[in-house]
Amino acid sequence: MGKKKYNQNTDIDEINGRKTVIEPNGKNFQYWKDIWRYRELAFNLAKRDITVRYKQTVIGMGWSIISPVINMLIMSFIFGSVANLESDGSAPYSVMVYAGIIPWTLFSRNLSITSTTFLSSAALMKKVYFPRIISPLGASFAALIDSAISFAVLLLIILISFFLNGFTPCWRILLVPVFLLMPIVLGFSVGLFLSPLNIRFRDLNQAIPFLLQIGQYVTPVAYSFAVACAAVPQKIRFVYELNPVAGAINAVRWCIIPDNAFHWPSFISSLVFIAVFIPVGIKAFRKGERTFVDLV
Repeated sequence: MGKKKYNQNTDIDEINGRKTVIEPNGKNFQYWKDIWRYRELAFNLAKRDITVRYKQTVIGMGWSIISPVINMLIMSFIFGSVANLESDGSAPYSVMVYAGIIPWTLFSRNLSITSTTFLSSAALMKKVYFPRIISPLGASFAALIDSAISFAVLLLIILISFFLNGFTPCWRILLVPVFLLMPIVLGFSVGLFLSPLNIRFRDLNQAIPFLLQIGQYVTPVAYSFAVACAAVPQKIRFVYELNPVAGAINAVRWCIIPDNAFHWPSFISSLVFIAVFIPVGIKAFRKGERTFVDLV
């Protein structure tokens, strides 16, 4: 039997006595099987990311509590006390703000770490084979740890608000973990789309944090969605209402604040963006992973 010839971009990975052909095109279904086979690597990368982030720090993972809490206090003071903006429904302003910070942080962090994966993990990707999408998946798992801690802090803030202001959330708070999947998937899929562009246009690596910082104030994180819509001119209000991240934030607040209205247009916009960017992002990522070694 003659030997099968492979092109120069084809590699052979031998694992547990089995030879796996690694092809550079998206039609290789072995790639998707390997994502499950290398699932432990994703968890190990998440563990490494958390360890490196808090290594040699005095407070350690306490920074995942301090950072969003201080952010909440500053935003509540500026927009709630100084600007005297109204909160959503009967919720204290601090509860509304913190309920917006959690999904925004999930979106921005997943977008940041995924869009820079070819730069941050280049050394590892050049040495051994594994499905390259495992790297941003591992970083996303690490971000979930911080978000779980932030959600626990939110419950503590709600408990304090109950004793101080009598605020009581409704049963929909049990749905918060479900709706938090929206900013996670949205940030991850958009990050996959931007990751190959990030290695071709290095200015994008500097622009993304800047744009996210602006987006935090354009998106209703520190103020209510109703106040934001009322402040936007009628002619362009529909554009603002279709903000997919705003839809995810409003959905999370709806779960926590009993009398907060559910905004369907922004929610559907989030689902549409996710449905579009998941296949587009994966296709762009798969295409970029074949040539990133030559560009990094």
